[in-house]
This record gives sequence, structure tokens and C-alpha cells, in this order.
Amino acid sequence: MPSLEARLTLLSEQQAALTRAITAMSAGRWTGPDSVEAWLLALDPRLQGQVSSRTPLYEPIGESDIPAPQLQWIGSRNFWPGHGGFEVVALVIHRMAGTLEACDNWFSNPSAQVSAHFGIGLAGEQHQYVSLSDSSWANGVLEPGHTWPGPVGNPNFQTISIETEDNGSGATPVTDEQYEATLQVANLAVQTYPSIRWLLRHTDISPSSRPDCCGGRWVDSGRFAELAQRLGLETTL
Repeated sequence: MPSLEARLTLLSEQQAALTRAITAMSAGRWTGPDSVEAWLLALDPRLQGQVSSRTPLYEPIGESDIPAPQLQWIGSRNFWPGHGGFEVVALVIHRMAGTLEACDNWFSNPSAQVSAHFGIGLAGEQHQYVSLSDSSWANGVLEPGHTWPGPVGNPNFQTISIETEDNGSGATPVTDEQYEATLQVANLAVQTYPSIRWLLRHTDISPSSRPDCCGGRWVDSGRFAELAQRLGLETTL
């Protein structure tokens, strides 16, 4: 009989395959690489020849006027495979309270036990730490006074997180380059998960420990509202 560790590993792999299959189904990718077929076969090879192409349940999202991001993969081991069976319902904007380089190093450290999906530099650099199909560890548990609008459950499973460089100061303005780069990765997330409805600040989830995240550099400047408007998302403000 397989060990408990082996069974847990298998369950984790099966959960990740199901999450990716659901994502592919939402995008209308029924056959071929990165499709419903591919991921169901990863889940159970006995399904070979039993999955066929079909019409999506809705029209695919049209071409966007927002350019595709130019991502640099950094990678972090700090994540959970899949999204725990939850829908992804929100994007969360953070401030790094530091530099992009420091963020790269921290998220690459397994003992840090923290990560985000993306890190955006002041010059527009776009670093990716966690796959969109997996859950980063950026948002923690809901704190008293939160304004989390999503379903009950761990927000990490239900969100895509974007860290933004501020050189350690909440007074550092969001540059045009940083705004555009953030818009591009956020749009990629929304295209990947049409279930995303909300654009949130980290303080919406953790008002006690993160009262100034993502802070005035985004909100008071109007950049946060502009980002929500461009993406067609709601906020709690």
C-alpha cells in the first residue's frame, strides 16, 4: 500500500490537474496541449480517446487593446498547487515595502513562507514567481475588520497577487511604466480567469497587519481606480 506521503502527493497532483482542466474548459481549450483533454489524461490515463472537442459554453473574450506582458520567470517554491477547488475572484495589489531585487530574493527563500504571483518594478519590470494556475502565499487569513467580498475560505486560493516596488516608501509614486506593467499582468490574469470580479488592496484582507498596503501611492493618486476601470473590475472603495 502506498505511504501516506505518496498518497498526499498523488492527491495534490490530481487537484492541480483538475484545476488546470477547469481553466482550459473556461477558455474553450478542449483538445491539444494545455487543454481539458491533456489535463484529464494526466488525472486518469484511462480516459484516452474519450474526450472530444466541443463548442465553448460562451463566446471567448475578444482581443484586448492592452499589450501582453513581457514576463521574466523567477520562480518560488512557496505556493500550493491549484486553487483548492475555489474560483479565482479577485486581484490583490500590494506594495513591496522595498525593492524588486529584495522581493525576488525573499520569495526565492523557502523559509520565507511567502510569495506573490507577480512583482512589478518601478521601471516596468515584470517578474513572475508563481504560475497563475497555482496559489501564492501573499494574503494570509482574514483579519477583523476586513472588507473581503469573496466567498468564505482562505483568500490565497481565490486571488492573484501583484507586488509593486516602492523602494521602501509608501510615498514613492507609481510610475507610468509600473502602472502599465501592472495593467498588463492584471489583464492576463483576468483573461485567464473570467471569474475575477474584484480589484482589492491587501488591506481589504489584512487591515490590522497591512493597513497601508497598497497605500496612497495607488489609491490617493487615482491609479487604483484607473486600474479597476481599465479592467472592468469592482473595488471596495
